[in-house]
Amino acid sequence: MKIALFDVSDVNNPKEMSKQVIGDRGTDSELLHNHKALLFSREKNLLAFPVTVMEIRADDKQKLPDGIPAYGSFAFQGAYIYNIDLKDGFKYRGRISHLASEDYKMAGDSWYDSEKNIERLLYINDDLFTLSQSQIQVHALKDLKKLGSLSLKP
Repeated sequence: MKIALFDVSDVNNPKEMSKQVIGDRGTDSELLHNHKALLFSREKNLLAFPVTVMEIRADDKQKLPDGIPAYGSFAFQGAYIYNIDLKDGFKYRGRISHLASEDYKMAGDSWYDSEKNIERLLYINDDLFTLSQSQIQVHALKDLKKLGSLSLKP
């Protein structure tokens, strides 16, 4: 998955100003299917979205016989948080997950839609909220430190 910032002051000649590539083949995001999954705030220079990251392990870097890269293995599900501005582009701040370490151990190479998948993000004042079907977490925007959580009944 790739995110990019373009200078479109000349619409006939757009220029890529900044980019970030996330994961390998198989990486997915709710954002690719629903624009409401994007959290963007110009005043806070904030860009955040849910993502399921797949990564190709070093020993699996070879391409398939027809030259197509192999699919990655499950590495992360949650939200990626960036600062964004026109001068510096994207600056990775960190990531948040609702999954416990046991969930990662049970996942193996693949992941599935889970009630713990982060689907939306929002902020109120200086707090960042992540929402899944089973939980709401709140983190401080300044350092992404977890402030609390609320479990939801399915």
